[in-house]
Amino acid sequence: MIKTIYTRQSNNELYAIAKSFWSDKNNFVALRHDGFHGALDYLIDLLRNGSGYVVNCDEDFFLINEPLVDAVIKQMKLSGYAFCGVPDGGVISHRNKSTYTYNPFFNVFNCDIIKTKLNEFDRLKSHEYGLQCEANPNTDEPFAGLFYWLRLNFKNASFTDITSTDTISTVININGQPLGVHSWYSREYNTNPKQRQRIDDCIEFALLQ
Repeated sequence: MIKTIYTRQSNNELYAIAKSFWSDKNNFVALRHDGFHGALDYLIDLLRNGSGYVVNCDEDFFLINEPLVDAVIKQMKLSGYAFCGVPDGGVISHRNKSTYTYNPFFNVFNCDIIKTKLNEFDRLKSHEYGLQCEANPNTDEPFAGLFYWLRLNFKNASFTDITSTDTISTVININGQPLGVHSWYSREYNTNPKQRQRIDDCIEFALLQ
């Protein structure tokens, strides 16, 4: 299956490594959105300009099993899911945001269906959207309001079988098989030797699976 894979890019070296784990037959789109609101601006850009089912992954997400991604997309089509991802609270030891929002290190979005309502999204109403989902919404992250809004408008699926290689990294598992590993702390790849080694270990883990 040929896919379109979006990445919010800031590190050329890491992006080249992450990209190498995917089939080169895919379509790759790298976007730069900086600043605190960059994560939200990037997702809006992706949803507005993407077509069909689009994979979103960080430049420190290292794919292990591409056929599993294809299977996820096929299941989304069968079940009518508009988006999927890993909850930003409750399943990752160092993320305690919300189980209703997804962290955007790996997602699949059905852009065609989402963009039919995207103009209704108001970034100033993040807390209001959150209150419609849970009593104590967490809107610390700039993208939280968007995921609350998506929850209110579309069907979704969560990846909750999560393990780690080092207590920090996040390995997404489906039916007992690893789909990919997210290292976290990509911003420190060129500045912190300890984090660089740990991220390199995640890359090696992905290569060896």
